[in-house]
Amino acid sequence: MSNLRFAFILALLISVGVAAWPVVTQKSEYRGVTVAVTPGNLDPSNGIWDFAIAFDSARGAKLTDEVMENIVLVGDGRTMKPLAWEGEAAGGTHRAGVLKFIALKPRPKELEMHVQRPGEAKPRVFRFVFGDWAA
Repeated sequence: MSNLRFAFILALLISVGVAAWPVVTQKSEYRGVTVAVTPGNLDPSNGIWDFAIAFDSARGAKLTDEVMENIVLVGDGRTMKPLAWEGEAAGGTHRAGVLKFIALKPRPKELEMHVQRPGEAKPRVFRFVFGDWAA
């Protein structure tokens, strides 16, 4: 997928009902697959946290990621599995959606999202520090 198409998908996800999201998208590319994560409104008063996630296979390989099983949120030593995935099903070369988690209370100062992709030895880790961008 071109960078333009990738940016369009992320912009679309962010603009649909989550326009207040900060622009702190993180990307990781490995073996021809790019994963991009943009956190939603992680305000301490929210009960549910959202993350826009996009996968892109530049080599045309099918994306078979089991999003609900292979992604966790880690904060202050606590690990949370996702609550819901609202996005495209596995099987295509491009995939995007919103992953929802029950908010960690109290909100930690830093969050990590671990994305364990099929065939990759270690998870990709996306770090978000609240003092840098959120209230």
